[in-house]
Amino acid sequence: MKPYPVMMNLEQRKVLVIGGGRVARRKVGSLLDSGASVVIISPELDLELRNLADKAAIEWVRAEFDESLMDAHSDAILVFGTTDNREVNVRVYRACVARKIPCNIADVPDLCTFIVPAVITQGDLMIAVSTGGSSPALARKIREDLEQRFGPEYAEMTRVMGELRKLILAEGKSSDQNKLLFTEIVDSGILDALKENDRDRVIQILRSILPTDVNPESAVKNSPEN
Repeated sequence: MKPYPVMMNLEQRKVLVIGGGRVARRKVGSLLDSGASVVIISPELDLELRNLADKAAIEWVRAEFDESLMDAHSDAILVFGTTDNREVNVRVYRACVARKIPCNIADVPDLCTFIVPAVITQGDLMIAVSTGGSSPALARKIREDLEQRFGPEYAEMTRVMGELRKLILAEGKSSDQNKLLFTEIVDSGILDALKENDRDRVIQILRSILPTDVNPESAVKNSPEN
């Protein structure tokens, strides 16, 4: 069976992490970046996680895993198991399945109801790579290759396209017309111009493409660098 890829909005949603070591630290970092409300269950935490708990960036339940803790946090929408104890991992998995909560046990595909892809991020652009759990090492290698291909100019391209999209949709044209226009913009030379930080050239290209009543300057100039 092939997994179904999906991007999930975790903003202010509770996520449980079982374990308090290196793997947990990595998971917690990416979850906080996604805006999740993280509850970590572990008798001990490494220094970085303890600092997060001290700052109230995460909630720490200082205890060994027990199913009753799952009931106390029944509003959790995801659970990550990060311990190196097989018996604990199995209990976490079974507790999640019984409660129909999606569960990921690190590096144990047979104890996962969902898997986490390797990801590269440039601004709002996110590219995910997965081998379906067959080879996380290969997924990481592909991610590293893609990181060389997709540089910071793609973050700016994504931002500019988002700003232009709002301006273009406000024109009230048909979806077919808009699709053609967006495609023409993406296929133009603005990505190379952004890579060279030549914003005047970007504006020049866009003016040759956009309707005369759409001013691209606000989209291009509205950048953290300007």
